[in-house]
Amino acid sequence: MRRRHAAFWLHAAVLVVFIGGSAAPSPLYARYAHEWGLGPIAVTAVFAVYAAAILVTLLITGSLADHLGTRPVLIAAIVLEIAAMLFFAGAASPAALIAARVIQGVATGATMSAAGAALMAFENPDRPAGSLLNSLASPIGLSSGAIGSSLLVGFAPAPAQVVYLTIAALLVVLGIPLALHPQTGGTLPWTPRSLVPRLRIPAAAVKTVATAMPVGAATWALGGFYLSLGPSIVRSLTHDPAVIIGGLALFALFFPAAIAVFAARRWSDRTTMLVGVTCLVTGVSVTALAVVSGSVLLYFAGTMVAGCGFGSGYSGALRVTLPLAEPHERAGMFSAVYVICYLGFSVPAVAAGALTTVVGLKTTTLVYGAALVAAAIPALIANLRPARTRRVAVATSTGSLRAVLGSTSS
Repeated sequence: MRRRHAAFWLHAAVLVVFIGGSAAPSPLYARYAHEWGLGPIAVTAVFAVYAAAILVTLLITGSLADHLGTRPVLIAAIVLEIAAMLFFAGAASPAALIAARVIQGVATGATMSAAGAALMAFENPDRPAGSLLNSLASPIGLSSGAIGSSLLVGFAPAPAQVVYLTIAALLVVLGIPLALHPQTGGTLPWTPRSLVPRLRIPAAAVKTVATAMPVGAATWALGGFYLSLGPSIVRSLTHDPAVIIGGLALFALFFPAAIAVFAARRWSDRTTMLVGVTCLVTGVSVTALAVVSGSVLLYFAGTMVAGCGFGSGYSGALRVTLPLAEPHERAGMFSAVYVICYLGFSVPAVAAGALTTVVGLKTTTLVYGAALVAAAIPALIANLRPARTRRVAVATSTGSLRAVLGSTSS
């Protein structure tokens, strides 16, 4: 039992470091843009290739751990991530930065499904915490990665190198015990068709995924916007070019998200989702008002409220979907859930980058905020309905999704 407990926390640490590494380049985007003359489209393109690499990896290898086991998948991912960090440290052009981001996306995509499945397998059956840790990993990783990178960039020598070398060193430290700990998965037979891209949502989970994951996608759309353009917005409000300002803006979103995930662990599923959507709508609205009025304090206040929405909304979406997968379906289920989240994470952020060049950063922020609020309101209405009404609405609204996924969910 003690070894199982250690394996649980080791896989949690691996997941946090990988997700933290994904936020590490964000405080450096302004530096890259200045040195290489990159515009908003180029910056969001660098951001987008990472998300695209994750999506492709999740589709192709999302259930690989179900066939081979989690250990070989995670060791390979760590090797790839270390290579990506070395590419980042030596990057001297946008092409090198994009290459590093692609490698990082592949490594992170493989890790998210494999480590997430391992957390569910190694959790204490008397006190299950796999879903909680999977929910906490993203906001903890993103907040610590953003603020840690900002501090290193602001105060350490050779910041464009030391950030990535620090992450590489952490991965080496975690990779050694990972090779010695027990693994999970590896119960499904392997065939070449195992790599054919498809969404692997168990039949018992289709209905729940259809109603819960739009909220998860909306929360990640908020996170994607902040990670790609958030530092630029807060610098335009403060007129302060310091890197730490952009890092604080990201920390103000993701740290409250982590607190919200932890606080929501004792709430009902409905309450968690309702609080998440309400905070998301309120926080985004306040943030938009702050951009119009030019108020830095209001901007950070709105960001923190939106962060609570990110945490509780995302946590609620995972909590009601992940336990529906059987042990041999877990990695594939994580793949499908993360694909939905990362579509929300990447596509709107790229569109925002393109819109910025046409209407400017301020107007883009207002348009993006209005779109997020409009997307979240149906989920808010659905959670306010009486339980019986919601069940009828669910049965009606999931027909098209069942038709699309029915052939791949069994």
